[in-house]
Amino acid sequence: MSQTHGNLPRYTDKVFGCPSYLVPPPQFLTGLETFFVALGMLSRQEESSVRSHLQLFMGSLAITLYYLWSARHLIPPPSVRASQSLTTYANWAYAHLAYSDIWALYFGHHLMSHALPYIQTPIEYPVLMGLTMWVTAWIPGGALGFFLATAVLLWAAALWCHYCIWEFSPAHAWAFSLTPLVMTYGLLNWDMLGMALMLWAVRLFRQACWNRSAIVFAMAVFFKLFPIFCLPFIAVRIVRSEGLRRLWSMVTAFGAAACALNVPFAITNWNNWSLFFNFNAGRGVSADLWNNTWWHLASVPAVDLLSLTMVSCALVVCGHWMGPDGSWAEASAVVFAIFLLVNKVFSPQYILWLTAFAAMAQWPLWTFALLSVAGLTDYVNSLTMLHLTASGAPTQTTAQWYGQEIFPLGLALRYLAVVISPLGALYGRWRHPTEVLHPLYPSDPQISPDI
Repeated sequence: MSQTHGNLPRYTDKVFGCPSYLVPPPQFLTGLETFFVALGMLSRQEESSVRSHLQLFMGSLAITLYYLWSARHLIPPPSVRASQSLTTYANWAYAHLAYSDIWALYFGHHLMSHALPYIQTPIEYPVLMGLTMWVTAWIPGGALGFFLATAVLLWAAALWCHYCIWEFSPAHAWAFSLTPLVMTYGLLNWDMLGMALMLWAVRLFRQACWNRSAIVFAMAVFFKLFPIFCLPFIAVRIVRSEGLRRLWSMVTAFGAAACALNVPFAITNWNNWSLFFNFNAGRGVSADLWNNTWWHLASVPAVDLLSLTMVSCALVVCGHWMGPDGSWAEASAVVFAIFLLVNKVFSPQYILWLTAFAAMAQWPLWTFALLSVAGLTDYVNSLTMLHLTASGAPTQTTAQWYGQEIFPLGLALRYLAVVISPLGALYGRWRHPTEVLHPLYPSDPQISPDI
């Protein structure tokens, strides 16, 4: 026998073992159910948080081990260091697959004499990279001290890159930390610092720190030019979401920072400061996409025109493809991949930059494996070719055979990876249009107003 109270049956003590008036009301049962559901969700969130932080720690440990091994491998023997000869160092480095611009440029840019960059000596890199070289060259210990100080700085930059990626996508941070490209190219040049600045700017952008983001983007661009590929699509996103006034504020902040970095050196010694632009404009077509075993297009003006046309078309198409709510990071990654594909020069470490853009665009994780295989092959392929070429007459026949038969296969793998990775990412987005990516744009700009 039962009674009813609202929609809840009031059962007798035969069912509950207690008087019917002690049966809890429906609001209590609903609240109890909600409490236990929330408790379960909180438990799962805590478990997910622990797993995510463990992943952050393990990724940081992997990067640290990569850098320790790489630093140990790249230090030349005392006889090579004592020679202070760029040729002696290059011959040793090519033969041992241990080349690093950090050693080579220490001798090549008068860093040992602490000559002021862009004023007393020209440097073919943007100003912030040249200043970084100059500052670290003051560390005691000569070339070895310079290398170790730079290695620590680049290791810290790699950890910062890993953390910035982890904040919006732990899975892609894990992929970034495990790729052996960090070990192979992390100490080849100063690229990791440029990537760290770019990801820092993106982090500020995600927090709606608009002007500070623009300032750090200026630092990134004038450390290494590649972050400039983010800017057109960020501008489109800002105009669509925040309006022209916000964009103008960011452009002003970017311009002010760019002038502060460049104008003093440009005024003091225009020729030294402008070497970066003149050097890259006059740089010849390397043995890459346009000049190889299968076809030869060595005309610099022709290649520059073709590259500019293709990249410009890609900018327009991807800007339109973004749509009102499109991802600026996806568009930036695709255009950057196209730039690497058609540019007249492709230094092997550029593929490390592509992994950073891939992480921001949240490409499928298999693309990191593909880029890693291509990047490792490219490293061995390029240094082997340099070693055979620099070794002199006894190996010229071998160098010629390698250059015609083996080297082009490495190039083919490199460009296949650069093409397949963005195409695979775009195909995945087309197949799963409702898949939610971690946003690289603040969902509520008011939570962190710019100052």
